[in-house]
Amino acid sequence: MKKRRLVQKLLAEHFGDAALDELQVLRARFPHWMRPDVERGVERALADAGEVRSYGARHQSDRYSFRFSDLLEEGKRGVVVGPPVHDELEIGEAQPLRCLQRGLWLFTRGEGRFALLLDVNDSMRRSGVRVEIAADANGKKAAEAMLACVRATAEHAATYRGKVLAPSEEEYAFDEGPITLRVVRCKPVEREEIVLAPGILELIERNTLGFAARCEQLARLGMASQKGVLLHGPPGTGKTLLVRYLTGALVGHTKLLLSGDKLAWLADTIEAARLLAPAMVVIEDVDLIAAHRDGPWQHTPTALDRLLNEMDGVGADAQLIFIFTTNRPEVLEPALAARPGRVDQAIEIGLPEDRERRVLLRRHACGLAIGEETVAQVSQRIGKVSPAFIKELVRRAAQAMMERAGERLEDADFARAFEDMSGASSKITARLLGAEGLGFVTP
Repeated sequence: MKKRRLVQKLLAEHFGDAALDELQVLRARFPHWMRPDVERGVERALADAGEVRSYGARHQSDRYSFRFSDLLEEGKRGVVVGPPVHDELEIGEAQPLRCLQRGLWLFTRGEGRFALLLDVNDSMRRSGVRVEIAADANGKKAAEAMLACVRATAEHAATYRGKVLAPSEEEYAFDEGPITLRVVRCKPVEREEIVLAPGILELIERNTLGFAARCEQLARLGMASQKGVLLHGPPGTGKTLLVRYLTGALVGHTKLLLSGDKLAWLADTIEAARLLAPAMVVIEDVDLIAAHRDGPWQHTPTALDRLLNEMDGVGADAQLIFIFTTNRPEVLEPALAARPGRVDQAIEIGLPEDRERRVLLRRHACGLAIGEETVAQVSQRIGKVSPAFIKELVRRAAQAMMERAGERLEDADFARAFEDMSGASSKITARLLGAEGLGFVTP
């Protein structure tokens, strides 16, 4: 049976006559999601080293830690050399990226002798990536330079920069594990797919795409390069579609999407956005955390305070655009919604008027033949309803057309769809699709 090799013994052999308790040890911690770039930084730091020996390591007991302060101590014999263990991370590329869980590198540079360790901690309380460099008396300045190289590479975060990201946690028995970032593959939305009242899309673009294009020029003038935009309106009016359009159109920015079930990682997400700037942070249904402090809807005052503090803490020079969406602007905390520097522009995404309804009816027909007179009559009949309601109405009318083996959408098909969607048993459907109490008139 092959005898186990202690990591402590490897270190003693590598440093030779140098007293282990007199080594200089430098340490840096990084967020868990940075691990691909931390490992890339380690590779860069070792690029000019002499002969490099690398090892994996494993614990024989949970009582031992993989850090030099423990490994160099006499009697600590719980960490042995083992095979390197890698995780595969999805980073939005054709192939997943292999990242090391725990590693030790022994090397020389000039007259100095060094040891570098990397450890990824997935526990709930101390999650993150830790890099330590131990050096003998001849290597202190070189160790400082190497750790600075690791830090600079990690904080540049090339792995995730410019991508569409969302926070994700590892699988744990606890509610909160370490935050990781997953790449979101969004179906692109073209500008022509957005149907809004005249001037609304242009206003949104000036406050997002236009601001991003002039952000650096504004900053050189001493003006803030952070922007907050609130999109509000009834359910089903296309706020999420707008977010998807902006996500694709904002070239050169990292986009971070935060939904209601991930609000525990609010601070981590904004910190990631700061490091990945220029960036856009999208918080959908912001009323879930930003309802009025004194109102009956505020269930998470801690999250609200965290949002306000984080927005203030990134600094006016941070190139960040915040996009908030809500169906209930009236419940928002004034400290968020009525304060420039947090929300600079509130834009209502209202229910479509007759012109927009006609466009939507034709578009959602997906190429099926439909007469202009039918379009006009249906638009007049439904009144102010959401685009989501119109989409479902056309789908039901198409089903009615198919059931009668027709080839053209007729008034009778829409009448059948109206009957299904406006009856007493369909009140919940109407409300969910943005029609209840909004001018919907049955035929």
